[in-house]
Amino acid sequence: MPACAIIWDYDGTLVDSRHRNLSVNRSIIEDLTGRPWRDFRVLHSIEDYDAAVARCTNWRDFYQREFGLREDMLETAGRMWTRGQLTDETPVEPFAGVPEALDALGHLPHGIVSQNSRQIIEATLGPLGLRDRFEHVLGFEQVAPGRQKPAPDGLLDCLARMSRPGPRAAFYVGDHPTDAMCVAQARQEMAARDPCMDVWSIAVLYGGESTDGWPEPPDFLARTPQDIVAIVDRESPCRKTRDESSSDQALEESP
Repeated sequence: MPACAIIWDYDGTLVDSRHRNLSVNRSIIEDLTGRPWRDFRVLHSIEDYDAAVARCTNWRDFYQREFGLREDMLETAGRMWTRGQLTDETPVEPFAGVPEALDALGHLPHGIVSQNSRQIIEATLGPLGLRDRFEHVLGFEQVAPGRQKPAPDGLLDCLARMSRPGPRAAFYVGDHPTDAMCVAQARQEMAARDPCMDVWSIAVLYGGESTDGWPEPPDFLARTPQDIVAIVDRESPCRKTRDESSSDQALEESP
């Protein structure tokens, strides 16, 4: 088993799903509140929507803070989200350079931990030819309602599911402050249960954003998918794995 693994967030990290997410949320909010989506400033434009998502901790916080949904309405919203995503035809594409980055890091195991639905993630990545790049996909349904990010449960669960023996180091790649907070909490738990395991956060800011004001600074910053490859290659556990893999391949190909 390689010495380290790469765990990815989904929305805003692997794919640009903002326009579909906005479209689906407009329908959900109209159905749940009985009000037109134009009554809510957060749904007026992709810029307003992005700003609201950035200031909320997770999807439950988003629905409660921005639309005043009651706790008992959140599970209904989650079910409507999955149905809406599967029927909405707004295109979702990987960010430029992501497939190439996955190819470059193909010698390492990959997983996804997201607050989107696993069913949606798999249904989207399949036609894009990317689903088979990931050993495991964990969505919001696989994590207890009160333990969504920034709680580390999903990240720790994904690492535990990796092929045995498991990785001794991992990177979690994400675009939201919650992702860096998740890594910080995972470190605290792993320090008690597995002090030999390391995990680092890589913040992806493809649009030139800043991490200023993030409650937990990320360990690394990537402006492009190629930056992610460079960061991973600089870390000795992963570099050693690649060097050993290349040496083994050379030996196998020798006459």
